[in-house]
Amino acid sequence: MLVPFLIMLREGIEAALIVGIIASFLRHTGRARLMPAVWAGVFLALGLSLFVGAGLQWMAAEFPQKQQELFEALVGFIAVGMLTGMVFWMRKASRSIKGELQASVDKALSTSGSASWALIGMVFLAVAREGVESVFFLLAIFQQSSGWSAAAGAFLGVALSVLLGVGLYKGGVRINLRQFFRYTGIFILVVAAGLLAGAVRRLHEAGVWNQLQQVVFDSSAVLPEDSPLGVILGGLLGYMHAPVAGEVLAWALYLAVTLVMFFWPVKAAPAVAGAPATPTPAAAAAEVAADEPAPRLGPVVLGSVVVFLLGAAAFWQASTVPRASEVAGSSTSVDGVPVVTIEINQGTCTPNAVTVPAGKVIFRIVNQSQRALEWEILDGVMVLEERENILPGMTQQLSARLVPGNYEMTCGLLNAARGSLTVTTSDAFKAEAAKPPVTAFLGALAEYQVYMLTETASLQEMVDALQQRLAHPLEAGATSPDGYPADALQLAALARGQYQKLAPLAVQYGDLNARIDARAADFALRDKDPAFVGLQRIAAGLQAGEPAEQLLPLATSLQQDVQQLAQRLGDAALQPQSIAAAAAKALERASTLIPGEATTPEQGRAVLQFVYGSWAAANKAQQVLSPVLGNANPALNQQLQDSLAKLRQRIEELGVPADDSQVADMAGQALNPVQCQNLAQALYQSSQSMAKVNAALGLQP
Repeated sequence: MLVPFLIMLREGIEAALIVGIIASFLRHTGRARLMPAVWAGVFLALGLSLFVGAGLQWMAAEFPQKQQELFEALVGFIAVGMLTGMVFWMRKASRSIKGELQASVDKALSTSGSASWALIGMVFLAVAREGVESVFFLLAIFQQSSGWSAAAGAFLGVALSVLLGVGLYKGGVRINLRQFFRYTGIFILVVAAGLLAGAVRRLHEAGVWNQLQQVVFDSSAVLPEDSPLGVILGGLLGYMHAPVAGEVLAWALYLAVTLVMFFWPVKAAPAVAGAPATPTPAAAAAEVAADEPAPRLGPVVLGSVVVFLLGAAAFWQASTVPRASEVAGSSTSVDGVPVVTIEINQGTCTPNAVTVPAGKVIFRIVNQSQRALEWEILDGVMVLEERENILPGMTQQLSARLVPGNYEMTCGLLNAARGSLTVTTSDAFKAEAAKPPVTAFLGALAEYQVYMLTETASLQEMVDALQQRLAHPLEAGATSPDGYPADALQLAALARGQYQKLAPLAVQYGDLNARIDARAADFALRDKDPAFVGLQRIAAGLQAGEPAEQLLPLATSLQQDVQQLAQRLGDAALQPQSIAAAAAKALERASTLIPGEATTPEQGRAVLQFVYGSWAAANKAQQVLSPVLGNANPALNQQLQDSLAKLRQRIEELGVPADDSQVADMAGQALNPVQCQNLAQALYQSSQSMAKVNAALGLQP
């Protein structure tokens, strides 16, 4: 109670000094009509501070325990930094604070037509600084407090500071600012040192800092930290009855550095122009100001009061969230997750030895002692999980995900006898452990993305070559300079097979897919339909003997569509689950597009190029996922490899070269119905194996 009282008194006095000096200055310069602007600034600042506090409370309440410890450590470090900066600023500026503020008021009021808003802004910023600082300080204190003592102390500190501010305004109280800020500054530095040591402890409890954990001394038998004197010393000096080396070192180093800097001689702050001893423009214009009509500030003040009340309501609601963790009932499981109830008495756990299966476990901690306690799961010096500030007679719940091993439980005081926690392996845990983290897919995503971009560039080159063939047909027997088949029909079949390598991702762009790889059967007039364009339309035209100049516009349009596809694929955000899922759908779709038979060598070559492209895309997906899938589910990884190998064997038996570099120039052959059916079946079987991958890797579809 004492520390929150002193901190809020300190911060409240600063705010009261600012408001009191401004109010006195307004009264003495004949501008008392602007006092509503001062109140508006005060209420707006208080409302903002309360909303900040509510936001911090909500954030902390929703954090998992380790993240909450990190958050509390961060709040502690911010509080230490702001306290230190404020102490040294006040040490430097306390002698001239009144003159500085009066000069600021004078400058604000010198702007005609904006005096009220300038005054509101100045008061708002001055009070908001103190209010937001107070929120950080109090959060750091409240996180280690329970009950109403801290809140009551803070309220009394604010109340006394308000009384001092009113006294300053009335002129009945005189304060030696220099001596006041000197002695309170020293005390606040000691408080900040304790907050710093507590922040270091939070880092340890979050598992971030596990060095220097040797206990320096243990005075719990003489002066426990939860005794009245221990509580006071804990607030004044950061006292802990069993501190570890890291906490003591942080406390001592901070005080050693800051106290030396604090007592180092410095020159007094220079007098500020515009102090009360010098006539100010505001004072000179007092009579004129008195005759000016009072601004209508009622709505502004009312609005600021509403903001304050909303902020107070939000802070009150948020402050109750962490205390709403009490659970009821004595269930042994919730949705299949085991629930273990542990009662803490005077330094013992009941039961004292607990065995649970690996995986997620819910612990219900019931405090049957007479003091607020904390319960922790320890792995040596590391804190795995914990629940703090369990009030007497209250129950709190903790959800932990544990791996097999032997651990300890703290049962009340940290130096009390510890209980044992044994975590055994389980089938559910094995299944859970088989699901790799998202970071395990970073390599697969990068490799697959590069593959897609590389194959897209190859498709663009093939389409460009096809357009050149139609614009400038090569003579019979001529060798193409670009390395692609000289025959335009053979090149069209190769390009369609290349598109199949992109199909897992390309088919999601329905507009482009319908223009690049549509079939005649998809249109009402089939080959004669004007909407029928793309690779298969060009191939059909070449087979029908259409003149090249008639097909050239189709090739030019195809170039534009492929260029747009390349841009979309380059901008796409690839997800881990998309690799296998898209490959499985592409394989299944391809199995339905195999014709009943291919009666000519050209048709057979087109089918085999199509199937080869489908296999190549799926094979790449399997390769990039194999390192992860091989660890998570070796059997499925092998099954997928076998199904794709069988598909590759099928197309090799039908004349597709084993050397991938020779596929572009493979000879065509007619395919009978049995051969086409075998190809479709091999594609479908591969799709079924690929469809099981995401479930095996724990990836959501």
